[in-house]
Formats: sequence, C-alpha cells, structure tokens
Amino acid sequence: VDAGDGYTVSTAQGTATVNIADNDDPPAPEVSVTAGAGVTEGQDAVFTIAASPTPSAPLAVTVTVTQDGDYGATTGTQTVTIPTSGSTTLTVSTTDDNADETDGSVSVTVDADDGYTVSTAQGTATVNVADNDDPPPTDAPEVSISDASIVEGVFGFLSVLEFQVTLSRAMDQDITVRYVIRPGTAIEGVDYWPGAIEVTIRAGFTWATIGANVKNDRIREGDETLFVELTGADGAVIAADNTATGTIIDDD
Repeated sequence: VDAGDGYTVSTAQGTATVNIADNDDPPAPEVSVTAGAGVTEGQDAVFTIAASPTPSAPLAVTVTVTQDGDYGATTGTQTVTIPTSGSTTLTVSTTDDNADETDGSVSVTVDADDGYTVSTAQGTATVNVADNDDPPPTDAPEVSISDASIVEGVFGFLSVLEFQVTLSRAMDQDITVRYVIRPGTAIEGVDYWPGAIEVTIRAGFTWATIGANVKNDRIREGDETLFVELTGADGAVIAADNTATGTIIDDD
C-alpha cells in the first residue's frame, strides 16, 4: 500500500505477496560430449557426456561410437546413463596390434532421443589414436595371394578350398600374414565355414595355404564365390592386389 492523504500505511502489513506456481514441465536437458586427450593404440579413449541443466533423475542417453582406421574399438550404438550429478565418463578401448598403419581416431556422437536435446556445438567429439608400430623395412618381401576353385563335394561332405599365399623371397624368420574371408554369392555358415584369421610362412619357405571348408549340398545352383583379403603381415608388405576370389563349382 502506497502512502497517501487521509490514511496511514500499516508498518506490519503494508505489503502482501501471493506465490504463483509454474505449471510447465522443466526444459529438457541439453546433452553434450567432450573428448579427452589423444591416445596411442592400446590405450583407452575417454569421453565426458554431460547434461545441462542436471537431470532430476538418471538420464539414459543413446550414443554412437565410430572409428577412423582399424584400432579394435567396439563401434555401434550404445546407451549411457547420466546421473543426477550431471555428467558421466564413457571409455572406449583400443587394441595394440603389430600392423604399421596411419594414425586414426575414435568418435562419439550423441543421438537424438526422447527426454533430452543434443548440443549443436558439442554433439560429437573425437579422440585421436596414434599408431606405435614401425613401418616395414623398404626391402621387405611382398606377400600375394592367388585365386582358387573347388568342385563342391569332391572330398565328401566337407572339402577344403585352398588359397596359396606366396612370399616374393624366402626369409630367415617366420612371416605371419593376417587375413579375412568375406562372403560373395556363397553364404558363410551355409555354403562354407572360414578357418583361422592368420597364416604363417615358415622361415626358408615362400608359400603357405589358407583354407575354407566348403559344404556339399544337394541343391542345384550356380557356381558361388567368396573372397580372401590379406590385411597385414609381420616382416613383409602386402601386394597392391591383396584379394583373391574363391569359386565353388556346383556338382548337382
């Protein structure tokens, strides 16, 4: 009450207040991700995922992990939980291998979902991953692989489709060659089963074989294919043409 002529204002009750309660939901937290320091292969890449304002209850956040290069990181979508303190740490492990390769990185991206918004400035963060392997010597031998074929069922229920891996010259030490077998028109687990993921060319030798077990079925079908890709070698370099085609010839 303002002072005026003809009355006085109560000193105890000259002002009164009415509380007004908001009836709107609080704003959804904005989620951001920041990266820790760069790492060397074999170390953990660390990311901090935070929500602002802090959530009133633990907040489930969906993120996607990717990698540039092949550093053994577990990639794909996963869920992390931000506690009411407002932030959490996500650790992504990398693998220390023996392959000389270019430096790469691991990245985490916050995916849009209900219950929060994604920071436009800090929705993705990247940790650099440094390779720690020496390049092969300039005079290192070259490893190559040849195409192969087999008639389905030639040796019974399972027949081994063999690929020859060749070293350009014999060495005084064993040479370990890593590879992957990829499906073509042949289906893994149906038409064939891959073997191991590496092969050793023994000291003094210039070749070794990679095998895939081919199943004999009774289905009349066309010839089918699979591929073997050489991915790395210890003590040697991989030829530019590093992939061989395996052909399964139908016998039905």
